[in-house]
Amino acid sequence: MDVDSLTGAARRGEEWFVVLPDCDAALAVVAALDPDARCRRLRHPSGRPWLLGHWDPRDLVLGAAGRVVVALLGCCPVSAEEVVGIARRTRAPADLDRAAGRLHGAFHLLATVDGVVRAQGSAFGVRRLFQVRVGEVDVVSDRADVAAGLVGSGVDERWLVRCLMFPAAPPALVGASLWRGVTAVPEDCCVLLTDRGRARTVRWWEPPRPVRTLREGAPAVRDALTAAVSARVRSRDVVSADLSGGADSTAVCALAVARTGRLLTFTVASQDAGDDDAEWAAIAAAELPGLERLVLTDDDLPRPYADILEAGVPRDEPPVDVHLRAEDAVRARLLTGRGVELHLTGDGGDEVLHAAPSYLRELLPRRPLTAWSHVRGLRALRAWRWSRVWRLLAAPRDERRELLAQARGLTAPAARAPYAVGLPPWATPHAVDLARRLLVEAAERVPPTTPDKAVHDVVQLVRHAGRYVRRNVMAAVADGLPVAAPFLDDRVAEACLAVRAHERTTPWRYKPLLAEALRGVVPDRSSTRATKGGTTPEYAALPHYRADLLALTTRGRLAELGLIDVDRFRSALTGVWSTDATPIMVEHTVACERWLRDLDHAGRTAGLVRGAPG
Repeated sequence: MDVDSLTGAARRGEEWFVVLPDCDAALAVVAALDPDARCRRLRHPSGRPWLLGHWDPRDLVLGAAGRVVVALLGCCPVSAEEVVGIARRTRAPADLDRAAGRLHGAFHLLATVDGVVRAQGSAFGVRRLFQVRVGEVDVVSDRADVAAGLVGSGVDERWLVRCLMFPAAPPALVGASLWRGVTAVPEDCCVLLTDRGRARTVRWWEPPRPVRTLREGAPAVRDALTAAVSARVRSRDVVSADLSGGADSTAVCALAVARTGRLLTFTVASQDAGDDDAEWAAIAAAELPGLERLVLTDDDLPRPYADILEAGVPRDEPPVDVHLRAEDAVRARLLTGRGVELHLTGDGGDEVLHAAPSYLRELLPRRPLTAWSHVRGLRALRAWRWSRVWRLLAAPRDERRELLAQARGLTAPAARAPYAVGLPPWATPHAVDLARRLLVEAAERVPPTTPDKAVHDVVQLVRHAGRYVRRNVMAAVADGLPVAAPFLDDRVAEACLAVRAHERTTPWRYKPLLAEALRGVVPDRSSTRATKGGTTPEYAALPHYRADLLALTTRGRLAELGLIDVDRFRSALTGVWSTDATPIMVEHTVACERWLRDLDHAGRTAGLVRGAPG
């Protein structure tokens, strides 16, 4: 058991927990994990340890009634008395389904019910769980690296190759753990631990049916998003929020400024003439009285990859936005220096407010005129060729066929199919073979058909955003500035996805659901924006960080594993980046390389697997 790495995480201010079954066999795990009783602990009614770890005590709400204890760990705006009421109404773990589906916020729901433990995260990936067998018992943790540390296991290269995929690995792969012997719990499932130390997963969540009209759904979205923002700011004296000028960040700021004592907004004004974010951020700020502003330019912040040669804090997956690691740390120092206790973002807004393109295929037989209107509008808006439109409308409806098609087309251009994935040109044949095997094996596991493909696809897109935010949140906590993304709370996402796909997505209006939901809250002028800013600073900064990235290829861990060809990677770094694809592929590769080096620096890669069976 890698106890040193876990206690080291505690010293760095990171948060984690382990859930234990109510049996004597679990005491051995406790003795090895926390021999000096330094961790926070909660106990079963039997007196045995139940939860161990490190968390902010403000994030825990506890309620007990008889042999039932319910814990909400994270952000959930309920009182201890309300949680006691939940515990009193609970006779069996399944009784908690109702509470889990009604509570606002983003949290883990953990309960011990007459000797049986129930553990669950959130439905959209912000709060996750991982399961591992330790000796004679199954245990659960909120972090895969912590679970791996309990059994001394390392990273499995078969799963690491998925992190090199472009534009992203398919949903059937991205939810899995990268660690040998550690199983990711599906977001729509909870784990039940018996008093004999055995675990099983039970599905507790179903996606909402998209049956509401825009007018019917807007009030529910407004209520849910208001509750999500209020839950974050209610106990904080000073809160900050991104104000990019986009619809999502403006909405969060508009709700937060009315509900907190002091809101400090953070804007990066790009010097790129084609990026109008700063202009729209100024428009929003002028119409939201009471907020304070911190406006920086690109020159005020570290360049991309500024500290890429410095060891970082390893977590359970490669870091998010590795090229912005230094910038995020500077932002945290600037904001905490002004008394900020929490930072809000608009992350997830794009995913919950838009439908997946597959809605067109399902809309066509039901509302052909509307469908063709959307097809023509989206084709013009996104510059789609008619060949791409035909492929999209004729794409296979089941995930199994899509995965097999992706396996066949791994080395083909991504534009050849709507959902194609690829590997960077510097990936080795070994990496391609591993990726192809992962896709084929995933195809064998998924159901032969996927009903309601549009619903399935959008849920996966939202979960992708949720997992991204989860990793960002872990990094932010270590930087000293907790981060929250209200759009990805379960109740907010559910309210959005309950609206008909062709009404929340339309080529004729930008994010109509958000505009209707926050009419009178978001400034009217901000609601008229139809552009989306943002630039790729990697292009301009490349001469400044090329040498550091080249240095990172010396004795590289990915090359040692046979996953990348160093010469080809160096050629890409020294060549001309003609498309947006290259810097993103570089970012994925550098994130994996930096993560492996950080694990090695922390003494966590002794168990790295090459070509493990099965």
